[in-house]
Amino acid sequence: MFEKAFVNSACEKAIKAIAAGDKNALTVIYDKMHRLIYSTAWAVLNNHADAEDALQNTLCEVLRCAPAYSGGSARAWILSIARNQALNMIRKRKNEALIDEEPKTALSSPETEFIYLEALSKLSENEREAVMLRVYCRCRHKEAAEILGVSVAAAEKLYQRGIKKLRDYYKEDAPDEKN
Repeated sequence: MFEKAFVNSACEKAIKAIAAGDKNALTVIYDKMHRLIYSTAWAVLNNHADAEDALQNTLCEVLRCAPAYSGGSARAWILSIARNQALNMIRKRKNEALIDEEPKTALSSPETEFIYLEALSKLSENEREAVMLRVYCRCRHKEAAEILGVSVAAAEKLYQRGIKKLRDYYKEDAPDEKN
C-alpha cells in the first residue's frame, strides 16, 4: 500500500513538473509506471507489440495533457490514458478496415507465462481488464471502475466473473486426481 501511495505521489509531482515545462520529469512516470501502463494496454489489445506502442502513445499523451491534470489519483489518470490509447488503436484499425484475421500471438516467454496469457485470452475484454487492473496493477475496485468507466459494482462483477472463468479454466486443465 505504501508503494502505491509513493508511486502516486511521485507521478503527481512529475505531472505538475511536466505541466510547468519540465519534459524530463516524464522519466519519473516511465520508471514508476511503465509495467502498469504496458499491462493495462495488453489487457485491452492482447498483443505485445501493440501494447508497447500504446505505452509510448500514453507517455506522449501525458506530455500533451499534463497541463489539464486536475488532481486526484495520478496513477488512475495515467492508467485511464493507457486504456484509452489502447481502445483508440482498436477503433483506428476498425475504421481503416485493417482488422487482422489471424490469431494474436502470445509473448515469447516461459511456458508458465504462456499458460497465464492463454487463460486470460479466454476472458472477455472487460473481464480481462478488470482482472489485470485488480491483480497485476493492484487497483481497488473503485479505482478500476474509474479507469474502466463503469460503476464500482460493475467493476467488482467483471472481476468476479473473470476470476470464476479463470478458476474453471484451470480446473479443466488440472490432471485427473483419480489416477
